[in-house]
Amino acid sequence: MKHKLGIIGFSYLAGLICATFFDVPFVFAVSAVFLTTALIVFFLKKKTAAVVFFTAFLAVSVYGIYTVLIYEPIVAFDGETVEIDGRISEIRRYSNDTASYIINADINGVNTSITLFSTDVDCSVGDIIRFSGKLSVMTNNADFEEESYYKTKGIFLKATASSGIEITHDDSFNIKELIIGYSDYIGERIKSYLPGDEGDLLKAMFLGDKSGLSDSLSNNIKRAGISHFTAVSGMHLTIISHILMLLISLSPMKNHRILKFVTLAITIVGFIVFFKMSVSVIRAGIMLIVYYGAEPFMRKGSTLNSMGLAALAITLFNPYACLDAGLLLSLAGTFGIGVVSPFFCRKLRSDRFKSLKTAVIGSACATMCTFPLSCAFFGGFSIVGILMNMLLYPLFFPALVCVALFVLVFASGTGLMFAAGLCAKAMIAVINFFGGFKYSYISLDYNFISVICVAAVIFVTVIYFCFKSPERTAMSVGISVCVLVGSVTAMKLYDLDKTKLYMYSDGDDVCVIVAEGADVCVVASDDSQDICEYINDFLQKEFLDGISVMKLMESTNNNIRAFEEIPCEVFSTPDIYDKQYSIGEWLNLYSYENYSTVDISGVSLTISPAAEPVDDSICVIYGYKKNIPALSGMVYCSNRRTVSDNMEIINLYYETAEYFVNKNGFLQKMKI
Repeated sequence: MKHKLGIIGFSYLAGLICATFFDVPFVFAVSAVFLTTALIVFFLKKKTAAVVFFTAFLAVSVYGIYTVLIYEPIVAFDGETVEIDGRISEIRRYSNDTASYIINADINGVNTSITLFSTDVDCSVGDIIRFSGKLSVMTNNADFEEESYYKTKGIFLKATASSGIEITHDDSFNIKELIIGYSDYIGERIKSYLPGDEGDLLKAMFLGDKSGLSDSLSNNIKRAGISHFTAVSGMHLTIISHILMLLISLSPMKNHRILKFVTLAITIVGFIVFFKMSVSVIRAGIMLIVYYGAEPFMRKGSTLNSMGLAALAITLFNPYACLDAGLLLSLAGTFGIGVVSPFFCRKLRSDRFKSLKTAVIGSACATMCTFPLSCAFFGGFSIVGILMNMLLYPLFFPALVCVALFVLVFASGTGLMFAAGLCAKAMIAVINFFGGFKYSYISLDYNFISVICVAAVIFVTVIYFCFKSPERTAMSVGISVCVLVGSVTAMKLYDLDKTKLYMYSDGDDVCVIVAEGADVCVVASDDSQDICEYINDFLQKEFLDGISVMKLMESTNNNIRAFEEIPCEVFSTPDIYDKQYSIGEWLNLYSYENYSTVDISGVSLTISPAAEPVDDSICVIYGYKKNIPALSGMVYCSNRRTVSDNMEIINLYYETAEYFVNKNGFLQKMKI
């Protein structure tokens, strides 16, 4: 059996992903099905298939056992106030003297990791922290999928401090703290040399710290399809390992295979810590160590085996990591470059354009393999992605080399930062130019993409094992991508004549957007910056030039000028009321002193303050009120503190509200 580790690793990962679709009782039923299938195909002397199904059985079983023995006992602490005594493993500082901490603690005999968002206290990684706090489970909200993000990292609870925080400094030598401290120091040095957008871009691209990126630049990076450039991954470690290999080749160590490998492995582990142990970096580090470790043991390196071992190692102790976006995108991209691309490159003729063709094919294969996952995780894809990768890589590579050398010479290379800054400036110009195109990014908002992705993986796997033909496997990947593109196009065409309703909350205020083709009506409860950004993002996502009518109900944030800059035919300020606006054939807005009403094809929505809610068929209330009065219809609340057991009350901060409004006067969930 060729590529044993690759087959085992990917079978294990596929089994874990399969398990995420089922509740615990069904997980064990699925594991029994996999075990039975493995035994059947084994007796049919299909050894490879037997290994695949048996590995999937182990994966599903481990997922179920982990859920029962680890996850459920931890989340059982939800709502409890306990004394927490733990060690800080990660710190992320923000403005206004606030910070978030990841703490490894023993809670009533259960060892777990928790997060804490609090004031910035004088502490470092490795210090002991003590406080009394209330534990709660992670929750996804409109701005951040907290539960999904932390669950893949094995963190299931967050704490809110209810007492003073006590810190005991650990003065013992801590290599991890030293390396992370050096990483933070490099970030500070980059900003001291390049205080503008160039420094923020280099910090994002080399350190994965995107906190300094402006909203416009961050949005253009996404629209240009180069978000992977700002996620520290295998590309960074590969370039660093190549630099190190070059230095080793110039030293007497070049003839000592074992010593060369040990030096390289230690350096890779050090840089994994330097990049703060993100899942994609750990995956890349394991792959590189396995790949370079083949030489000392006189074995041939295998990309598939390295990928399989990395996937197995990362998910073995945390099965929930199987849904980590960075891990899956990294594996898919590596598969495209390391497996699919060489197949096509072997068919190229040797001529003077071979290097250029190889680069184009590699970029196209990586994009093709990551395309379904990008759609599923990020809700869209970039039209100019392949072109942007081709244009930016000649600038990204020298910038990354300069920053890597800057790290290795202990942040003392002014010339290196000057060269990296020039590359970053050129990259920003290219990103803003292409990212600013109206149709550079296609947004997708349908859950069916995930189903198509799973079906595509099953289809490609079946083709591979049935035919063992690289040509047919590559063809099956192309067919899967075409099916996805065709499905997306069909859904977009299906939605063209639909009236769409979007309701969003930033945790305090609410925004209601109704779109019927080019006719758009917006009602915002207040002039918050988050609401303003949401409206602008909506216009870009839907390729709209402006808004027909926008009603701003209050202005308590002194941010009304930002709303006035949004392209709008009619902008109704808080002091304008007792007005009716007709938008298109089926849409009307009624503006009153204390509330507004939007009528969509007979469906009536009232947007009013929680202190004075106006009863109607659908009520959208903003602001906070401890006890919401009984209202006749569906109630949507905006405030993050509003919690109710009443199924007729929906908190917009925790649930995405996107609907079609049909001609019969009913709401229909947009996502299927």
